[in-house]
Amino acid sequence: MNCQLPRDLKARYKEGRLIPFIGAGISMSVSWETPDGKSHRGPSWKELVDQAGRMMGFEDPELLRVRGSDLQILEYYRIKSHQQLAELRNWFLNEMRAPDEALRDSAIHTALAQLTNCDLFYTTNYDDFIERSLGLHGRMAYPVAVESHIASAMKKKASGTVADAVEIVKFHGDLSNPERMVLSESDYERRLKLAEVEDQRLLSDVLGRAILFLGYSFRDWNVSYLFRIVNDQFGPLPLAATGRRAYIVVADPSDFEAELFRARNIEVIPIRSSHRTEDTVKIIEGLADA
Repeated sequence: MNCQLPRDLKARYKEGRLIPFIGAGISMSVSWETPDGKSHRGPSWKELVDQAGRMMGFEDPELLRVRGSDLQILEYYRIKSHQQLAELRNWFLNEMRAPDEALRDSAIHTALAQLTNCDLFYTTNYDDFIERSLGLHGRMAYPVAVESHIASAMKKKASGTVADAVEIVKFHGDLSNPERMVLSESDYERRLKLAEVEDQRLLSDVLGRAILFLGYSFRDWNVSYLFRIVNDQFGPLPLAATGRRAYIVVADPSDFEAELFRARNIEVIPIRSSHRTEDTVKIIEGLADA
């Protein structure tokens, strides 16, 4: 595949005006073997929902999907567990114990670490793969999941202790702060108001910057909704020939997907579903070489 990156996207990266926004597809690209010989990879959103269903006694989680959406299943899990996410959190922690070698060997994470013009990353993932992999490639990184993290980062920056560090904003929270995780239907409905600290931080960060969505699919409704709001509030990106505020890497996109994203000022960059990792790496490396 010959990856033709949009000229505007390259320009935003060179200017230091690009924010990589990382989804579950990137974590799923990490694979490793446990000492007992079992193969693992970063779990998908579907696997998380399936596990919640099994914890509630449903051997076949697909039976729950007949009744409702994934977000409704997780809402049901919250209700049945009396808001206690400890069991699901512990499962997730166990599944996400990727060794350092797996992160060093991850072609996508290695490529992300080479984006030296980016000192701010966003992610909806709960894991710590991004900050760990950046650290393993020599770049100091720290997560920002709650407001106290923002205050701490400001204090450290003022003292010069993290002047060159990369911020990893956990837009949907992380496992260290389960009370702030965006997980169920009610969590998403609350965030639709764009009134939380995390939302205010994002609206501030996108001013003057463009976003590159990696590891998302067309069905991740929060991406398209978010940028409908951004465009309604801010309009075209200043000092950009096209005014494009966002780009998204999509496997085998149809005209249907491209047109609906374009209506939200998001340009689709196509990759092959049969070569997701390889093509995504080429796109990221194409930016680093810009």
